[in-house]
Amino acid sequence: MNAKTTSRLEAIQKHLRGVKRRLLWILLAFGVGASLTWYFRTEVILVMLAPAGGRLSQTGLPVFISPTEMLSLAIRLAVIGGIVAASPVLVFHVARFLSPLLNRKQNRLLAIFLPSVFVCYLAGTAFAYFVLLPIGLRFLLQFGTDVAVPMVRITEYMSLAVAMLFWLGVVFELPLVMLVLTKLRVVSYKRFKYLRRYVPAAAFILSAIITPTLDVVNSTMVAVPIIVLYEVGLVLAWLAREKPAKVKRRRLQRICRWVWAHTLERPSTYLLRLGVLLRHIFWGRRWKSIMPKKRDRRKRK
Repeated sequence: MNAKTTSRLEAIQKHLRGVKRRLLWILLAFGVGASLTWYFRTEVILVMLAPAGGRLSQTGLPVFISPTEMLSLAIRLAVIGGIVAASPVLVFHVARFLSPLLNRKQNRLLAIFLPSVFVCYLAGTAFAYFVLLPIGLRFLLQFGTDVAVPMVRITEYMSLAVAMLFWLGVVFELPLVMLVLTKLRVVSYKRFKYLRRYVPAAAFILSAIITPTLDVVNSTMVAVPIIVLYEVGLVLAWLAREKPAKVKRRRLQRICRWVWAHTLERPSTYLLRLGVLLRHIFWGRRWKSIMPKKRDRRKRK
């Protein structure tokens, strides 16, 4: 085994040791989050029940009809708490793992992007917890109380609350996603502006998927923030769009590189066309159409 192969094996072993260490940190964060959620499960359940305002039953508390229902609920909450605690650690170690592959500018953008993801997600969950859940539950639980009495199971309520918190956090990532797509030149600002006409219909369809009921109040409360978030993302996409001057400068640089690479071969042909090329570039025409075609060196039959 030569020295080159030995160095490669040592690099691979070092890389695997680093991956193992990062996985241990992620598992440790999951265990700590799950343990704390299990230990404070009563406080966590009471915090999750706060948006209902004591309207889930006549006693103000939800009910359970199975002997194992509360135990399974506590286990599920512990798993969710572990996932919530491990998510920032996972994102941090993935970013540290990918940072050697990125340049300085990309690392700087990544350092700005990751905290923005968490801030947008927390904003979405806060909107769902403090605004959407109280108003939506008040409307749903007071509707028809003159002929029936509400008695909500705790597992059904917790499933609804967790789903709303999760999906509203995901929805609030929309402006950030639009900014990144525009910055990476995947989708242009004009394309986002063209798709604006379809946003209201898509927002109401998405709100019907997120909310458990099809009533107008809850659907509107979810659809309106989606439309507002799209407008915010449109403003960010406009700020991140490629400026016309930058486009012209990039085209001119590409032309100069092309001319520099080809004038040494046939200077008389390309130097005479340089003025025409620049005129076509600044008038927005395609300059490839006026390039001299390559001669077919194959022998004609």
